[in-house]
Amino acid sequence: MAGRKPKPTALKKLEGNPGKRKLNMKEPVPAKGMPDCPKWLLPEAKEEWKRLCQKLYDMGVLTEIDMAAFAAYCQSYEYYSLCWNGCP
Repeated sequence: MAGRKPKPTALKKLEGNPGKRKLNMKEPVPAKGMPDCPKWLLPEAKEEWKRLCQKLYDMGVLTEIDMAAFAAYCQSYEYYSLCWNGCP
């Protein structure tokens, strides 16, 4: 598709639909639900999960679909903090 990528409907609603164009009401919307913390996360990654998961969910930016991406962030945080404190 040529041209600018379309904005998500949720973003258009937040902005008050400045273009006043018809909104796409058939756009897929992920189901609400907070993802469970994966058992395979390392200890500090689990702490980061616990620190942010509820806050992000309450803000409406974290759903069950985001589990893998959020887990990857938490795991990366663990590795970063290990190296920050001196890599083994």
